[in-house]
Amino acid sequence: MQYLNVKEDCKAMAFCAKLRNSKKSEVTTEAQEQGLEILFYLQEKPPIRYTSGEYTAENLCIEAAQKCSVSPLCHNLFALFEESRKLWYAPNHVFKIDDKTSLRLHYRMRYYFMNWHGTSENEPSVWRHSPKKPKNSYEKKLLPDGTSILDTSPKKQKNSYEKKLVPDGTPILDANSLEYLFAQGQYDLVKCLAPVRDPKNDQEVHEIENECLGMAVLAISHYAIKKNMKLPELPKDISYKRYIPETLNKTIRQRNILTRIRINNVFKDFLKEFNNKTICDSSVSPHDLKVKYLSTMETLTKHYGAEIFETSSLQILTENEKHGFNFGDNGIIPQYEVMVTGNNGIQWRRKPNVVQPEREKHNKLKRKKSDSKNKKDEEKNKIREEWNNFSYFPEITLLVIKESTININKQNHEKMELKLSSHEEALSFASLVDGYFRLTADAHLYLCTDVAPPLIVHNIKNGCHGPICTEYATNKLRQEGNEEGMYVLRWSCTDFNHILMTVTCSEISQQRLNESIQYKNFQIEVTKDSCFLHGSNKFFPSLKELMDHLKGQTLRTDNISFTLKRCCQPKPKEISNLLVATKKGQDWHPVCPLGQLSFHRILKEEVTQDEHLGRGTRTQIYSGILNYKDDENEGYQDEKEKKVLLKVLDPSHRDISLAFFETASTMRQISHKHIIFLHGVCVRDVENIMVEEFVEFGPLDLFMHRKSDVLTTPWKFKVAKQLASALSYLEDKELVHGNVCTKNILLAREGIDHEYGPFIKLSDPGIPLTVLSRQECVERIPWIAPECVEDSKNLSVAADKWSFGTTLWEICYNGEAPLKDKTLAEKERFYEGHFMLVTPSCKELADLMKQCMHYDPNQRPFFRAIMRDINKVEEQNPDIVSEKKPFAEVDPTLFEKRFLKRIRDLGEGHFGKVELCRYDPEGDNTGEQVAVKSLKPESGGNHIADLKKEIEILRNLYHENIVKYKGICIEDGGSGIKLIMEFLPSGSLKEYLPRNKSKITLKHQLRYAVQICKVSLEMEFFSSTMSV
Repeated sequence: MQYLNVKEDCKAMAFCAKLRNSKKSEVTTEAQEQGLEILFYLQEKPPIRYTSGEYTAENLCIEAAQKCSVSPLCHNLFALFEESRKLWYAPNHVFKIDDKTSLRLHYRMRYYFMNWHGTSENEPSVWRHSPKKPKNSYEKKLLPDGTSILDTSPKKQKNSYEKKLVPDGTPILDANSLEYLFAQGQYDLVKCLAPVRDPKNDQEVHEIENECLGMAVLAISHYAIKKNMKLPELPKDISYKRYIPETLNKTIRQRNILTRIRINNVFKDFLKEFNNKTICDSSVSPHDLKVKYLSTMETLTKHYGAEIFETSSLQILTENEKHGFNFGDNGIIPQYEVMVTGNNGIQWRRKPNVVQPEREKHNKLKRKKSDSKNKKDEEKNKIREEWNNFSYFPEITLLVIKESTININKQNHEKMELKLSSHEEALSFASLVDGYFRLTADAHLYLCTDVAPPLIVHNIKNGCHGPICTEYATNKLRQEGNEEGMYVLRWSCTDFNHILMTVTCSEISQQRLNESIQYKNFQIEVTKDSCFLHGSNKFFPSLKELMDHLKGQTLRTDNISFTLKRCCQPKPKEISNLLVATKKGQDWHPVCPLGQLSFHRILKEEVTQDEHLGRGTRTQIYSGILNYKDDENEGYQDEKEKKVLLKVLDPSHRDISLAFFETASTMRQISHKHIIFLHGVCVRDVENIMVEEFVEFGPLDLFMHRKSDVLTTPWKFKVAKQLASALSYLEDKELVHGNVCTKNILLAREGIDHEYGPFIKLSDPGIPLTVLSRQECVERIPWIAPECVEDSKNLSVAADKWSFGTTLWEICYNGEAPLKDKTLAEKERFYEGHFMLVTPSCKELADLMKQCMHYDPNQRPFFRAIMRDINKVEEQNPDIVSEKKPFAEVDPTLFEKRFLKRIRDLGEGHFGKVELCRYDPEGDNTGEQVAVKSLKPESGGNHIADLKKEIEILRNLYHENIVKYKGICIEDGGSGIKLIMEFLPSGSLKEYLPRNKSKITLKHQLRYAVQICKVSLEMEFFSSTMSV
C-alpha cells in the first residue's frame, strides 16, 4: 500500500543539508555489566541478570518464557541469540558464569513459518495439528487498502477460515508469543536485522520507502491504542523516525530540511486519516495491527524468518560418489550460501556477485556498448541467485558435527557436507535444523547428540510426552487399547513445572449395570531437585523413581480406585498439537500401506528357472532369467533379459498362498536402495513365485564367515548403518518386515577393497510370521521378538527393533548365529527368564544392543535414534577390535535347510522320495553332494513316524555295505524332517545291473550276493538288540 509519495530535490536544496543536527547521529554506547544478561524486546520487561552459577540455555529460555508469559507449547520456537557475534546457542549449551563473565543475550523467536497468519494467498498456510476441526474460530477483516487480515482472537467467531486455510488445525502462536514476535519484528526492522528487499529500479526504491513509513503508521497506531492515546496528538518523542530502518532514517537525514519537514507533515496527515477511517470506522484491534505488521514484514524484508549460512566448502554426496558436485570456476573455490526456513527446509546456492556502488556507476556508462554481454551476465547471475532445494526436515535422518564441518544425511543416502567458520556456528546450524525437525516431523526425537535438548532427553528416558493437549492424550489411550490403569505422561500446556498423568479408569454405575470408561488427570509437580504427586506428601529425586513407586499402587479419586499398569510412550512421528503442518511436510508424508493386494503380474513364459540355490521357510529358491521388453526406444521394443531370483512356494503349502501374496504386495509398496526390488509375481501351474532382483554375493552371514579375517570395523559399521536406514524407511511407512537377520541380508557389493565400502540389500521377509506355527516361531529365537512368540499378532515395528539388535550382534561376531547350540525348549526358557545375549566388550555398542533388545517393546528406540547412536558409537570407538566368537558346540549331524541346493531327483518310493543335493554352507558351490530323503507332499503326516523310525535305524547302523547316515534336516519348527545320507554316484543295484550288463561278470555277481548277506546278518544282529 502506498502511503506517501516522497521526492528528493537534492540539487535545489543542497544548502539546507548543512542544517542537520549532528547530535542526532551520535552513537551512545552502554557499559556492559559483569555476568550474563538476557534482554527482551518488550519494553516493559527488564533484563534478567545472572552473576554466578551454571545454567543450560534451555533452562534460561524457560525462565525467560515464564517472564514473558510464553506458553510451554510455544516455548520451543524461542532460543538465545548473541547479537554481537550473530550466534545462536543450542539448548544444551552450558553457560558457566563467574566474575569474568560479561555476556548479553537476546531472547528471540528463532523458528518461524511464513504465512502462519494465513492472510497471504501466495504462500501455503501452516497450522498446528488439532484432534478435531475448530468450528467458527476465526474472522477475516478488510483494511481500506484491500488487504485481508486474520483475527485469531477468541472473541471473533465467524467465517469458515478453518476450511480454507487451516484444515484440522489451530494457530501456531498464542497471544503472548504474537505480542513478543511483534516487538521483535519492530526491533529487527529498525536495527536492520531484517534488511529490506533489494530494489530492482528507482521506482521500487520509493515503494520500499513508502512501505517502511507505512510500517511506522501501524506501529505508532498500535502503541497509541495500547496506551489509550489519541492520534495524531502524540508526545514529541513519538516520531516515525523511531519506527523505520536506521538506514532509511540516515538517508532521510541527509536530505534537505524542507523535504524532511514535508515528509513529517504528510506522515502526520496520513496517520490521522488512518486513525479516522481505518481504526475507528473499521474497529481494527491491536491484534489486527500486529498481524498486518508481521505479514508485511514477510514481503518488505529479505528472507524474513530465514537463516543464511556462508560456506567456502559445500558438497552434496551420494552413497556411491566420493566427490560431490563442484561448481568452481577456473579452479577457484566458490562461495556458497545455505538457507534454512521453516516452510522450505534446507536450500543452497552459489553466493551472488555483489556489485559495489562505484562499479555500478561505471557499468551504467558501458551498458549501451555491451547490452548483449550484460544480458548474458545478468542471466548467469540470476541462475546463481536461484535457491536449490536439498531437503525438507522429515527426510533428514542424521546430523553429524566434526569441528566446524557438518554432515546432513537424508533417508535416500544423499548427504550435504558444509564447512562453516567455527565449531560454534556448526552447533548453531545443527540446533536450527534439529529444532525444525521436532516442529515438523517428530516432536520427541533429536538428530544430533551434540545439540540434544536436555528436556527431550529426559522425556525419552521417562516415556513422557511434550505439552500435548488432553484430546491427544485420551485419543492415544483409546488407540493403545483403553485398558484400565493405562496412562500417558505429558507436560502441562500452561505450566512449566507440572507434568500431567492422564489415566484410563473404569467407573461402574450405582445400579452396577454398565461400566463406563473415564479419563482422570493427576498433577505431578517438578522442581529442580524433586518431584511429587499432588495429594501426596512423599518426594522423589526423579520422575522415574516416582513412577516406579506408583506402579502397583492403588490410586483413588472421585470414588474410583485403580492400579497403574502401562505407560503409553511417544511413538515415531506421532501426530499431535506439538507438530506444525506445512505444505512440504504434507507432500512428503509417506503413503499409508495399501489395504488390498497389489503387485505386478509376470507371465510364466517370461520366466526361466535355473539353478536351485537353497530352501527358505516353506519355499524353494532358484536363480532364473526374466525376459522383458525395453520401452525406452521409441518405435520398437527391445527384447532384454535379466538375472533374477525366484522364490517358489511349495505346492504342499498352497493353503498359505494368500499370506505369500501379502508379502509380495508389501514389497510392491517399497522403494529403497537397501531393500530388495520385487519385479512381480508369477503363477505357474500350481506354483506361486516371487520374482526378485538377483544379488551377486548372497547372504551376509556366509560372506562374513568366509571373509572374517579381513573384515574391518568401518566395514561392519557401514553395514549396520545401511540396515538401520532401510528399517527406518519401513518405520516411516508404518510397515513391518518381521524377519530381519544376517541370512536375510544380501550383499550387492563386497566393499573390502572398494573405496565405497559394502552395499547391502534387505531381502523380503518370506512367509509372514502370523502364519507360522509356534514351533517355527520358537526356532527363530533370538531374532523373533519375545512378544511375537507369545502371540504372532503382536507383530509391530518394535519387533523389527529387537531383530535389529540380534542382527547387530551377528555383525559384531562375523555372522555367527546366536543360541545355535540350544534346543527349542532351551530357547523358550531363554525368553521366559528374560536373559540377554553375551554383549560385546564395547560398552556403547552393548548398550545400544540392550536398548534394541528390551523385553518391553515400548522401551525400544526409534530407528532414527538407532542410526544416530550407531554413528556416535563409531565416532567414539573407531578401532573396536573384532570380538572373538562365543564358544558354541556345533552338531555336525544337523543340516540347515537353506544350504541344501537341489540338483535332481534320484528316485521315489511308496511314501518318500530321494533327491540329490549339494550342502553348500559357504555358498561357493564347493559343498559335498548328499542324498536327501523326505516325505512326498501328498503323504501327509501319517508317515512321519515311519520316516523317523527309519532315521533311528540308520543312525545306529554302521557297516561298510550300508549307506552312511550323515544327519537330519529339521523343517517347520520340528514338524518336518529330512534324512541326509551319503551320495553314491552309481545309484541303486537295481538300476546299475541292467545299465552295465555287458561289464558284469559272475565274479561281480557273487561279490554283490556276499555283501548283501553281510548286510542281512548285520540287520539280524541289530533286530536282536532293538525292535525293528
